[in-house]
Amino acid sequence: MKPTTELDTIAAVASAPGGAARGIIRISGPRALECLASLGGSTETSLPTGLRGASASAGSLVLPEFCAPVPCDFFVWPCPRSYTREPTVELHLPGSPPILEAALTAACRNGARPAKPGEFTLRAFLAGRIDLTQAEAVLGAIDARDERELQTALKQMAGGLAGPLTKLRGDLLDLLAHLEAGLDFVEEDIEFISRDELLAVIGAARDALLDLQRRMTDRTDAAVRPTVVLVGAPNVGKSSLFNALAGGAHALVSPQAGTTRDYLAAAIDCDGVAVELVDTAGLAPTALDAIDAAAQRGSREQAGAAALTLACFDRSRAPTSDEAAQLRGDEATRIVVWTKADLPPAASTPALVAAGHAVVALDDEASLRRLRTMIAERSASLAGGSADVVATTAVRCRASLAEAARQLDDAERTARERRGEELVAAALRAALDELGEIVGAIYTDDILDRIFSRFCIGK
Repeated sequence: MKPTTELDTIAAVASAPGGAARGIIRISGPRALECLASLGGSTETSLPTGLRGASASAGSLVLPEFCAPVPCDFFVWPCPRSYTREPTVELHLPGSPPILEAALTAACRNGARPAKPGEFTLRAFLAGRIDLTQAEAVLGAIDARDERELQTALKQMAGGLAGPLTKLRGDLLDLLAHLEAGLDFVEEDIEFISRDELLAVIGAARDALLDLQRRMTDRTDAAVRPTVVLVGAPNVGKSSLFNALAGGAHALVSPQAGTTRDYLAAAIDCDGVAVELVDTAGLAPTALDAIDAAAQRGSREQAGAAALTLACFDRSRAPTSDEAAQLRGDEATRIVVWTKADLPPAASTPALVAAGHAVVALDDEASLRRLRTMIAERSASLAGGSADVVATTAVRCRASLAEAARQLDDAERTARERRGEELVAAALRAALDELGEIVGAIYTDDILDRIFSRFCIGK
């Protein structure tokens, strides 16, 4: 989508699709108040001409599609302090899709046009209300798959990334101003900044860039939903546990060992953390046939690629020698799960159940809830502190940060070798251009199209 210079007024349904108790029609643009006045609505509180401050009033809308007025709350931002820095109106109505469609049609009959995907956020960006990293955070909040991703997006939307980038650009601009002032007075031999100060500022800026690069790289690595793989011997109850965690009969369950021959996957939510749960064929010392061998090979491949494994052991029987060896394995990337806890335990197993192990009975929701909590905590721990930048920002900005860091390295090397402050200034300008592309101080229509075309209508 290309930015528009037309002073038109746009409208869209701004609430989530489908029926709900409440729905929102958003109208933004120079004729937003005229559009509201033309809707044929009645309000308990009149809207005076030339209103300067934000206001809220309760009333109703008269829509030709309905025989009775529709209750409506009116929220009005007539001044440049709105999200788009344009006059903005929101109609909060009963969330019935036909009512919202009728209200949107009425708005478009009275001076508005349907908004394009992401157009409200695009106008906020073009008006300087937010930068590109904050615009991407809006999309990140919409697309968040779990509570952690939502909190990441909200922090970035509040300036968690824009703040450090703005400070970094400000420091480099101040440094560039000092350098260029010195170049203007080179004949008078006036020093506006010493070489030690110059090197100190460049070094601090490079360290800040390296920290941002690390955050971007970590977030790119964490962008994929973590995979949690169920592993264990045949018939230890992996498929039954998979079905219980996934909330449905996804996997075929049978008392006969070796029922599962291929892996199954399902996206599940564990205490607000989204993970990909994978059920695999049982692992045994020897394969029954060629198909079983292929199934076990696939199981080992899935386990090897997993962020976290759930190592399942049957509590109702004594572990085999192979299973006993597995119990002594690394605990960092796995959770030991004792299944079939509804059956009497084998004589030797109680002593093997250690702290940090999960004991699960499928008919005991409390034990399943504890396991979900353990999966969430371990997944978050393995992810570390990476979730502080939304994935789309990390992917878009990685190359620009790398080039900005390279230019700062060049500026520092040039300053140390005393090859001329004009060359240092040129490298700083190049670094500032790269940072400008990240925040949107420098942009092209193609960049805006790539970002805002992913938005839904109404945002």
